[in-house]
Amino acid sequence: MCVRDRPDTVIAIHSTIADATAAGRAKQLGAKGIHIVDAPVSGGAGAAEKGEMATMVGADRAVYERIKPAFKQWASLVIHAGEPGAGTRMQLARNMLTFTSYVAACEAMKLAEAAGLDLGALGRVVRHTDALTGGPGAIMVRENTDVLGPDHWLHDTFVHTRGLGEKDLSLALGLGDTLDVDLPLAQIALQNLAAGLGVPHTTKE
Repeated sequence: MCVRDRPDTVIAIHSTIADATAAGRAKQLGAKGIHIVDAPVSGGAGAAEKGEMATMVGADRAVYERIKPAFKQWASLVIHAGEPGAGTRMQLARNMLTFTSYVAACEAMKLAEAAGLDLGALGRVVRHTDALTGGPGAIMVRENTDVLGPDHWLHDTFVHTRGLGEKDLSLALGLGDTLDVDLPLAQIALQNLAAGLGVPHTTKE
C-alpha cells in the first residue's frame, strides 16, 4: 500500500485549482479515510522566504486542527475557510481583487502619464500609503454585503468614505476628459461605490 493510500492520510493541494476539483476528490477518497485538503497560498516569493505566507484551508474542522501546526511552520496566517473547496473559493476571490487592482493601477498610470507625472513617484506614493491604510482590504471588515442600517457601526464611516470617493473619482474622470484619457474602471467605480460600500444613495438624501 502506498503511503498516500493509508487511511487517515492528509493530502494538501496548494495550487490554485477549480473549487470543484478539491471537493470532488475529497468526496471520492473520503470513503477510504483519506482527507483531501485544498490550501492555496498567497503572499509571493518574499513572504515564502520569510515564512509569512497566508494559506486558506478547505477541510473538515478536525482535519484543519491537525494540519494547522505544520502549516504554521511556513505560513504566518492560516485560515479555515470551510469545507474542501472553500480554500480555493477564498483564493479566487482574493486573486480577483489583486488582478482587478492591477488593471486599475494601469488605468491610474495612464491618467498620470497623460498629466505629465512621474510614474515612479506615483508608485512610491501608492505603496507607501497602502502600507499605512491597508489598501482595498481596509474596507473588508463586514460580516456580509447587506445594506448598512444607520445604527451599524460602519455606517457613518462608510458614508464619509462614499463622499470622499465619489468626489475624487468625479475629479479624476474630469481630468481624464480634459486629457482625452478613457477611464472605464473609474467610471464603473463611481457608479458602484455607494452600493458596494453598503450605503447606497436614497431619495431622502
